[in-house]
Amino acid sequence: MFGDVRAVPADHGQAITADPRHRLYRPEHGGGALLDLGVYPVQLSSMVLGAPTGITAVGAMTDTGVDAYSTLSTLYSSIQARTLMTGVIAGTEATVSIVGAFYAPTSFTLSGADHFSPTLRWSDPTGLRGFHGLSSEATALARFVGEGRTESPVHNLEETVSIIATIDQARAQLAGS
Repeated sequence: MFGDVRAVPADHGQAITADPRHRLYRPEHGGGALLDLGVYPVQLSSMVLGAPTGITAVGAMTDTGVDAYSTLSTLYSSIQARTLMTGVIAGTEATVSIVGAFYAPTSFTLSGADHFSPTLRWSDPTGLRGFHGLSSEATALARFVGEGRTESPVHNLEETVSIIATIDQARAQLAGS
């Protein structure tokens, strides 16, 4: 359908008040843009492309020692500025653009590779929006627990560890700069 996937740009940024008491500004609470918000774009990229073969991170640290914002190739996260929170899967045959916050999708558009090809749009008929859109994750978790599973068949432990390793490498680069 997509052909060969060539890019997965995604961003997740929120304007969080720069308060050193806020959990996102406290290293001992796992604060920072990457651990809290960056996991979403990194997971989208991992789901589509697999683990990266290399990571180059640029960004900045806060005075409290957590990452304020970062860019990893075409993935961006921030606790200092709200972004569009887009997610795109671009292939040689088609591109899907997730409309709204990609981590809680409610609709998407599908466009062919040809500039003049028609664009198709799908919208979630449930009417769930915003954080309510995350209810499908809670429902899936309940189903997996009820089935006696110890990990998700959609995003298994190996992928989760790989995503955290990617984030840890990026955080180390940012802390060293």
